[in-house]
Amino acid sequence: MEPEELKNLVKKNDNNSRRLLFEAYYKKTYAVAYNILRSRENAEDIAQDAFIKAFQNIGQLQDGAKFGAWLAVIASNLARNYLKREKRIYYTDQEVVMEQGSEVNYTEESALRGLEVEQVRKAIRALPPEHYQVVVLQYYYELKVEEIADMLKLRTGTVKSRLSRARQRLAEYLELKEGSACLIDKGGEGE
Repeated sequence: MEPEELKNLVKKNDNNSRRLLFEAYYKKTYAVAYNILRSRENAEDIAQDAFIKAFQNIGQLQDGAKFGAWLAVIASNLARNYLKREKRIYYTDQEVVMEQGSEVNYTEESALRGLEVEQVRKAIRALPPEHYQVVVLQYYYELKVEEIADMLKLRTGTVKSRLSRARQRLAEYLELKEGSACLIDKGGEGE
C-alpha cells in the first residue's frame, strides 16, 4: 500500500477504511503475535485485539504512513503482556510466512537463498520478545532507532542496546564469522 493511500485511509477512519487496513495488515500483525506467542489461537486473538486498540486510538498516530509499524508495536506489546500474565512461553519451529504472494522459482540459487532466509527467520523467532520487537521494527518496517524509541516509549540507548544484543544473539545462532555479509547487517538508518 502506498504511503499516501495509507495516510488517507488512516485519516478517514471510517468502516470501509478500517476494513481495507485490516485486510492489508492482518497477516503481518498475526505473524508478529504468533512469533511471540507460538500459539495460533492466541495470536489470532491478539491480532484482533491489536486492531481494536489501534482503531480506538488512531488519533494518537501522527504519521499515517507508519500505521503498519505502529500496529506491530501494539500487537507485540499485547503479546508480551499476555505472556507475562500467563507466565507461559511457547516454543515451536512452525513457520509463519510474512510475505504475501511471492512466486516460487525452483532454481538452485533460489533454493539456497530460501534456506538462508529460513535460517535467519528461525534465528529471529528464537529471540526474546523485547529483542524480537526491535528487530522487526527496524528490519521489516525499516524504522530508525529514534522512531522505534518513540513508538516503544524507550530511550534511544535502550533500543540500540536491544538491537546490539539481538544482533549478537543472531550472529551466535547463525555462527557467523567476523566480516561475513548477512541480512542482519542491513536495516533502518539512524544508529
